[in-house]
Amino acid sequence: MRKSNWTPSIVPSGDDQTVYLVAEDFGRLGRAWREADYETTDLETVIQDLLSGQYNNRMATDRG
Repeated sequence: MRKSNWTPSIVPSGDDQTVYLVAEDFGRLGRAWREADYETTDLETVIQDLLSGQYNNRMATDRG
């Protein structure tokens, strides 16, 4: 079998958009970026989710 050194990009091409990710500490289970729908990662929605208590032990919020 022939091997290739080519790796596909995980970065979407086309329209650049800013998304916001929230990292949460799950205690003994560890830390992870919270799952979110792509359409709900805009700044306003993430702030609303933070204020409404959607995240219990938030560690960080990152803009990507």
